[in-house]
Amino acid sequence: MLSEFIASLSIIPMLIYVLSKRSIIGAFAWSFFALACLIKAMEFLNGKDYINVFIFSLGALFFFLMAKAIISRNSKTFLEVTAFSALACAIYFPFVFLQSFNSTIIETTAYLTSVLGNMLGYPMNSYGRIVKLENGSVEIILACTAIESMALFTGATLGINADRKRKAKAFMISVPVIYFLNLFRNVFVVVSFAYSIFGENSFYIAHHVIAKIFSFLALLAIAYGVFRILPELTELIYSLKKEIVRGVKGD
Repeated sequence: MLSEFIASLSIIPMLIYVLSKRSIIGAFAWSFFALACLIKAMEFLNGKDYINVFIFSLGALFFFLMAKAIISRNSKTFLEVTAFSALACAIYFPFVFLQSFNSTIIETTAYLTSVLGNMLGYPMNSYGRIVKLENGSVEIILACTAIESMALFTGATLGINADRKRKAKAFMISVPVIYFLNLFRNVFVVVSFAYSIFGENSFYIAHHVIAKIFSFLALLAIAYGVFRILPELTELIYSLKKEIVRGVKGD
């Protein structure tokens, strides 16, 4: 929880940066966020989740470079990215720290996972956070709800400066779709574990390897659809890349 706590604190300097436009505050905000990603990578390393170790380590490097670039080139691009990032964080962290939010989304996801499993022919039952199938049971945690990805796409689609109708359309093809696909992911993991489809390491293979690969591909497809609807978001990302490269080089 240390990484989440540090990341949540970064929302304050992010908002101050957006309002004040002071580069030192923006650099501090993103350095703080990068530190949270680095700590999270270490947590995943302890859990031997090497895919997430790579993702969060890469994220930490990117955010540190972004912080450095803000000092050199304090531009409108950094302000826009910081604004929708703060929105995404503000949506995500209540589910991390507020028990009522946390329990509601987890138990709802567990219930809907069991409903979908039954629709697909697997006699699942949910008991709070636990989903049972035959002699196997899997606990649904916050990461199993896809709230991180949903918060990110909510911030990106609703926080961007674009036409409202297109923003609403981009939101509808991303956030609800992510949640629905995540339910299929959960069913796959529960079935794989309960029936030992991949042997004694069924949970690890299903959850940490196969499900993550397909989740990544699904997010790429969803992101492509969002970019087609919101070219402003594509332009912002390209602009961010240029600003970071120039800022790091000191141009």
